[in-house]
Amino acid sequence: MPKMMHLLAACGSALLLVAASGYVPVATAGEWPTEKGCKKVKDPDNVMKGWCAAISRKKGNCLGCHHAMVNPWPEALPPGGNIGPPFVAMNTRFANRDDLRAQVWDAEAKNPNTSMPPFGRHKLISEQDIDNIVDWLLTL
Repeated sequence: MPKMMHLLAACGSALLLVAASGYVPVATAGEWPTEKGCKKVKDPDNVMKGWCAAISRKKGNCLGCHHAMVNPWPEALPPGGNIGPPFVAMNTRFANRDDLRAQVWDAEAKNPNTSMPPFGRHKLISEQDIDNIVDWLLTL
């Protein structure tokens, strides 16, 4: 039985990699500013605000643990992390926006052993920043 579970997990991972390899992200590198550049964006929409909150070390700092599938990667940013799963096909992985928001708000609700901080429950970032991050994630 454990061998079958490992085989199924390996097959699932392989399918995700194959699906992700043909995936073209919505945004291109030229569209995403750096943390300093976010301050200069005039009239940003919620998606841009979400990007800026995600890359900000004072807010979400999502890229400290996750890699966003933005290709090509913005040169001025360090590579994303590899502690959490990559941000790829997020609208497929979280077909319900509320489920993704709940994950960002408090990942411990589904997985008490997660290393992801409960951003909303501990009020680490604002509710609006969480909503904006979710809006951005759903574009990936």
